[in-house]
Amino acid sequence: MQAVAVLSQASIGIDGIMTITAAESIPLRTTRANYIQRDQQLAVLLLLPAATAIFVVMILPLGFALYASLYDYSLGQEDNMRFVFLDNYVRFFADPVALRSLLNTVVFTVLSLALCLSMGLGIAVLLKSIEPKIANILRAIFAMPVLISPIIVGLIWRYMYDPTYGLVYYLLGLVGLENFGGLTSSATALICIVITDVWHATPFIILVASAGLTVIPEELYEAARIDGASPFRMFYKITIPLMAKVLTVLILIRGTDAFRIFDLVYGLTGGGPANATTSLSVYAYKEAFENNQMGFAMAVSVITLLCLIILFGPFMRNSAQDAGGA
Repeated sequence: MQAVAVLSQASIGIDGIMTITAAESIPLRTTRANYIQRDQQLAVLLLLPAATAIFVVMILPLGFALYASLYDYSLGQEDNMRFVFLDNYVRFFADPVALRSLLNTVVFTVLSLALCLSMGLGIAVLLKSIEPKIANILRAIFAMPVLISPIIVGLIWRYMYDPTYGLVYYLLGLVGLENFGGLTSSATALICIVITDVWHATPFIILVASAGLTVIPEELYEAARIDGASPFRMFYKITIPLMAKVLTVLILIRGTDAFRIFDLVYGLTGGGPANATTSLSVYAYKEAFENNQMGFAMAVSVITLLCLIILFGPFMRNSAQDAGGA
């Protein structure tokens, strides 16, 4: 109606039009500002439930963990909490078992992440090159381990690693490796857990990588074949660069999940033998519920969080920058 009013006065002359336009522009801008303000208020209302849930479920527990890590207390004796400031953190770096658990966690994360990414991406590329119907069937078969709970996976593989009846030792015996230490040796127990974790987590990498490969134009591969590029060269020059964002997300998801490993270790070895497979999560659990050192266990949890930020913070920043650039 306002625009019609301006046009209806056009016959008055140039001065009249200018006067009406100036007069009508003020309500238009005011209305637009009101709409923007209402949209912002609606956005705040829609975000408020999620923000409240995040605050209650994440921020408050994190704040309590930081607070409790500065005290020495036992479960059920919170009234007798003794303030020790940073003694729990100093105790962590002075404890050989704690440092061993940190080393085990880092080694496990690096090995598991490297194997999962290389195998998962390689299998996804191979599945893309075969008949689609067969590839879909194979993807469904490969995805089955993801459906199994990690603690159940630990129980299954513990029987597979059994020296007397286990399938792993039967297969190793066929090639003369029946003396393999398995879960009972401190030299091989962590490797066995890595193998189990790779079996359980690689299907997730396959599914996500297969979805990422679908957005790469087939014309790029056709042009590379015409130029005489080998499959390995196409993989490193086309697939890897165009899958960079997907790989960053996979590193974040899989890396943080591996660093927080608890279920498989607890189900397979419980942290043994001789703390050879104790992770930071298992170590914190034992200190909290076996040794009843809740303040120290909170400090271990905070250290675990700091390690995650140090290791994967750069990937989070790059992922956020890529999302913002997109």
